[in-house]
Amino acid sequence: MKNRDCPPSDFSLRLLMVAAIPAYVFPALMSFISAFVLQKTDLMMASYTTIGLSSLLSTILSFIILWQFELRQIFVRKKWVGSLLIILLMIGMGMLCTSLFKLQSERFNIITSVFLGATILTIRQHIKNYKNEKN
Repeated sequence: MKNRDCPPSDFSLRLLMVAAIPAYVFPALMSFISAFVLQKTDLMMASYTTIGLSSLLSTILSFIILWQFELRQIFVRKKWVGSLLIILLMIGMGMLCTSLFKLQSERFNIITSVFLGATILTIRQHIKNYKNEKN
């Protein structure tokens, strides 16, 4: 069952880790350093919780959605449409989570992190068009 007519995908667990680790580390590190310089302890705490985690979750979910887009050959030709839908979906999920968990004070941090995580991943990750490669 492993042998398919499709070429190997650009999506794997290793590539998920390559995308996920920087998605957590860099936003958390950038916000922590600026909070340290400004001596804002609340931002230091938020850097590795609400900022880093929301970016990480957004990246993982965006990766899975893009993977499914490639498997089902959805938005292969118009990648910007798929990217825009994923970004809007992640922002909507971030807003929903801030409302459900009553994190209105962290809404800006979460929405910004979710936006950056989804945007960077959808720009970097390519979706193969299997229909063009078969012909």
